[in-house]
Amino acid sequence: MRRFFPRYLLLVSLLVLSGCASYQLGQPGNADAYNSVYVIPIRNESTFPMLKSSLTASIRKSISDTGFLSIASKDDADTVLETRVVSVVRDIAAVSSIDVGRGRKYELEFETLCSLYRKNGSKLEPVFIDRRILTKQDIFADSGQVNAEHQAGPEIAGAIGQRIAETIVDTW
Repeated sequence: MRRFFPRYLLLVSLLVLSGCASYQLGQPGNADAYNSVYVIPIRNESTFPMLKSSLTASIRKSISDTGFLSIASKDDADTVLETRVVSVVRDIAAVSSIDVGRGRKYELEFETLCSLYRKNGSKLEPVFIDRRILTKQDIFADSGQVNAEHQAGPEIAGAIGQRIAETIVDTW
């Protein structure tokens, strides 16, 4: 039995190592992958005010923070990203202990649609169109709901921008 153990160990190690023979290190994507993105200023079709500039800036920052893509001008970019915030739903998550009819904590759910187009000469070919992204954010409305939404705006924009950047670089 001891005589067969080294042979068996050698055979098992050869089988394990042969499974890794085709693995290659490198960047995600293939030869026709894109490297730069032009971000069109977003369209805010929701009832959430003052989201346009902060969300556009957050998307650009999140994309450049990925390390795989860079932000480029409209003429130099490989792809073009179009984003629309189509709705925000406000649900009461917790009520006030003083007045049950008044919300203390709200859950905001943002629905965003993104389209990514690859440039092919002067034509734009869709990579994906109207990909739906849902982002949730909790706010506390002790100082008033409008004030709480206004203060949470940059955090909400950052969360949406991060989800959009993940969607663009996701290879699965």
